[in-house]
Amino acid sequence: MIGNDRDDKGYRIEADEIVIGEDVVIEDGVVISGIYDIPCKRVEIGDNSFIGRNTLILVPEFSLGDYCTIHKASRISGYKRCSIGHNFWMDQNCVLNCADELRIGNGVGVGAYSQLWTHIKFGDLLEGCRYNSTKPMMIDDDVWFVGHCMVSPIHAGNKSVAMLGSVVTKDMEPNHVYGGCPAVDLTPKIGAPFMDTSVDEKLEMMHEQKKRFFEESDYDQGRIEVVTDFPADMETDITYYNVSTRTYSKRLSDVEIAFMKFLLPLYKFTPETGG
Repeated sequence: MIGNDRDDKGYRIEADEIVIGEDVVIEDGVVISGIYDIPCKRVEIGDNSFIGRNTLILVPEFSLGDYCTIHKASRISGYKRCSIGHNFWMDQNCVLNCADELRIGNGVGVGAYSQLWTHIKFGDLLEGCRYNSTKPMMIDDDVWFVGHCMVSPIHAGNKSVAMLGSVVTKDMEPNHVYGGCPAVDLTPKIGAPFMDTSVDEKLEMMHEQKKRFFEESDYDQGRIEVVTDFPADMETDITYYNVSTRTYSKRLSDVEIAFMKFLLPLYKFTPETGG
């Protein structure tokens, strides 16, 4: 889709290029555009994603992956690109600042009233203010800001966690947990947030989830397969979930979508490229 997407839908998207996936829900009052009413270059929203009412997204380029949730009254704004991966979840009234580039990976969670900032700017430079800088922010896969977090332009490593009310001013190491104001590394005291799980353990867990899902639904069980490796010849009417790579062969079938929603947010898979 090229141009504006209005048509009395209750929301407004203004961009040179608009790509919206299947079964996307955008609620009333949502505005997606460039800052200062300049249209975005490109807006891309993945399949089965949700953007809650009165959310403002004002950036030159915006991309959001599949099965993402942005709850109401949040704001994403700034002069640089914002890119967000699959299975993102953000609660209400959050701020994502894009004075510099903001890149967010897959499976990231941002709790209510959290704020992620890529700049510090306001004090009068003529009067000698030393605080005037912007810096890109990179949030890797499976990072979780539990809620009410304030975050400076950092690099948050895979599977790192900031506990409730944290003020994060330094990079977060992979699979470490932080808390406090300013946030400090709590991992030596309370342990890493993620433990190692073997492929066999993952396979058993997913078989259990599949069993539970089909006990509660009337879908054809043969349309979902849990595997440790993708078959050389995958059937086009079957969705394969590979526990070794945490990817799946995306088909957008009714049973696949229902199973994905059943799994989320506690079991996260991303599409296999070319799957």
